[in-house]
Amino acid sequence: MLIDEENLKQVLGQNIKSARLKANYTQDTASELSNISLNFLRDVEGSRSSVSLINFVNLCKALNTTPNLILRDLFASNQITDDNLINQISLLNDYEKNALYLLIQYFLTHRDK
Repeated sequence: MLIDEENLKQVLGQNIKSARLKANYTQDTASELSNISLNFLRDVEGSRSSVSLINFVNLCKALNTTPNLILRDLFASNQITDDNLINQISLLNDYEKNALYLLIQYFLTHRDK
């Protein structure tokens, strides 16, 4: 799934603000440390503006965080984990568990080798 600009601005804004608050910085301090204007930082945190790569990196450095942490919500995995699968199976009744077991057995025996 592709990322649209509005979603990007929202994630950046929320996570930059969160990182700034975690660092106990005011918007004034963060804007000075990252060499961007206070109004621009307000617009970024308010999801009204996006940020260039150089300003993004400078913000990350100023806030003592990483681009990975700021962008993590954009790359959240939708893959099924073993624990998640086990939790879902535990909600099934015995009949459904048996049907699932048979389906798994079918997949395992009909795999391309």
